Amino acid sequence: MKGISLFIITIFLVSLIPSLTLAQESKIEAKFEVKDDLKLDDPKLKDNIITSNAIQFKSDNSGKEDEVNLEEKTEVKTDTDFKKREIKEEFKIKANEKFMKADSEFKLNAENSVELEAKIKILKECKEDNSQECQDIKRNAIDISKKYLINLIDRITAYLEKLEARYESSEEISVESAQLSLDEIKALKGNLASLKTEIEAATTKEQIIELSNKLKVLLENKIKVNTKLNLERLRLFKIGEIIQRSEHLQIKLNEVLEELKDEGNLSDKVDELITKFNKLIDDAKVNYYSAIEIFAKAKEVRDSNPDEAKKLILEAHNKLTVAHEDLQSAQSILVELYKLVKDKRGNIETKCWEDKPTYKQGEELGFFIWQGTCQETWFIDWSGDLKKLEYEDKEKKALTLESDSSLTLNEQIKLKRVQAEMLKQRLGIKEKLRLRTGNTEVETENEDEISGDLIRDTTQIDTSSSSRGSLESRIKAEIIKANYCSTKEDCTVIGSICPFRCHTAVNKNEASKIKELLNNYQATCQYSCVQLKDVECLKNECVAVTTATPKPSTDERKAYHITGKITTNGKFIDVGPKRFERKDSFKWSDSEITIDAYVSTHSDGLRFRTTGTEVTFDLIIDGKQVKELVFIGDEKKNPDSIPFTLTGKPATTPICNKGEILHEGTCQKKLMAEDSQEATEVQVNTDGSIMMEMQ
Repeated sequence: MKGISLFIITIFLVSLIPSLTLAQESKIEAKFEVKDDLKLDDPKLKDNIITSNAIQFKSDNSGKEDEVNLEEKTEVKTDTDFKKREIKEEFKIKANEKFMKADSEFKLNAENSVELEAKIKILKECKEDNSQECQDIKRNAIDISKKYLINLIDRITAYLEKLEARYESSEEISVESAQLSLDEIKALKGNLASLKTEIEAATTKEQIIELSNKLKVLLENKIKVNTKLNLERLRLFKIGEIIQRSEHLQIKLNEVLEELKDEGNLSDKVDELITKFNKLIDDAKVNYYSAIEIFAKAKEVRDSNPDEAKKLILEAHNKLTVAHEDLQSAQSILVELYKLVKDKRGNIETKCWEDKPTYKQGEELGFFIWQGTCQETWFIDWSGDLKKLEYEDKEKKALTLESDSSLTLNEQIKLKRVQAEMLKQRLGIKEKLRLRTGNTEVETENEDEISGDLIRDTTQIDTSSSSRGSLESRIKAEIIKANYCSTKEDCTVIGSICPFRCHTAVNKNEASKIKELLNNYQATCQYSCVQLKDVECLKNECVAVTTATPKPSTDERKAYHITGKITTNGKFIDVGPKRFERKDSFKWSDSEITIDAYVSTHSDGLRFRTTGTEVTFDLIIDGKQVKELVFIGDEKKNPDSIPFTLTGKPATTPICNKGEILHEGTCQKKLMAEDSQEATEVQVNTDGSIMMEMQ
């Protein structure tokens, strides 16, 4: 009797697991779904804003569509630009069929489980009951239990196949990253299949109890936590793609609004909305990176402490929820912004700045120069990249594995190659002088209702579009793959070829391959590198040690020092700051402008006109002339050297009088810095030159 009671209790407890597991997954899924109602990821945005000139937004209030025209310039982003891999339509159809089949099997097994669960419940109720009906059902206890356990395994297997289908179909995930998850899912399915075979062969209560406990442990310690991880991984990739799209939109929108501001046509209302919109996008990115960091911790402890991993996954999930809400709020502001801008100029395209180089303010370091087509005005912006470095530091901290003596060298190599692939997938942030390392894999989770993306066999994925890219990008990726070590003796320095860093360090076993790649590369820039001192193995990476003072970390560095001189073969007129902060200064005479400024997580700039046809720029960042940090026109060309001369259309009649600056479409004698409450007056020197040092 005691054996029967133990048997019944064990089966009953196991019967609760799927219900509780899937209920919890459903609860999490209900909290956060990346749906089409997130307008920044709406098909209209996906198909129109990014890919064509016709943009439509649906207002939540009116229900009417407001058509806005956005003229794309050089960097036309298509859906393919945001995909990590391309999936052919025939494989999507095949994958969809696979998903639907798995979904049907899951639902059918769930329906069949109702009767089996009822019998398990009766078994429990008959534990102390020896009536004829209970004796009959007890005699069939082994058969009922086997059927129930097999049904449970079939349900979970179907659920995993649905998840598998999502990974096979998701174009937001690279082939390599998808394969990592698919291998995990395949292993779980294999464990279940082996257990199912054992259950089918079981003939005694003792065997059923043992196998039931085995299934319970597998569910609690492996399947539950790993399905959460892999489901949340999908969401991380999806949110990452949405943020990437929104960043592109943010840049295009800011270009139009900056032009309006320069013309003096930007109202306080529009300015306020821009600030809110940019902050929401930035906040979404912060929460996204925070979710990655928490998720990485969950992945690290999933085997040693599954319960802690589940808590961390939920915490990361909540961060993504906040990011999702910020993106939705940004969409509401976006609709209002487009209406306001349309009212001012009838369309949403740049009118005079067709040649403006596109860049991410505060995330791309360098000078950005162009001449507008209206009034022949020249513009020079300078931007820091510390906002990007803040994000990269968070990501690097989250995704870099500390040195682990338990890892073999082969495991380190495999890890490094995964890191390199994931590095290429980050949110579209372009590295101009160097490609930072330290990124491992991004991830995602959730539940029973795994609907949406179509599916296909990953062995037949068309990787042609994702594998294409510049030779430079491929070489950078290969260098990262080749940079691994366990001791400094594993490392060697293969040389300094711009833009692949001074003193490129790699594993000795990979050196010849990298040298061959570099020998076939035609360098378009040149480094002046400080003396090499040594090479070290730090955190399983080869690092060149030089005699130079180490570059300050993001926390230590406050700003880049921007200096320079601009001259012309004519006369400068209508000079003024596009955006300046305290302590920034500029001085100009008829033929020369000098700047002395600082920039960190933002961008500043200067605008001017000249009666001449030539303008010569001598630009310096932190005391160095770096031509790779100067970007000219919408093609973002680098000059051959510094100083360099550009030709343009001359201006004729000045807009402002002597002693005035032109700012936001008006002539002014005083100006307030962006971060100050005190106005700075224009100073006219005895030699006739004019100077402003922002207070």
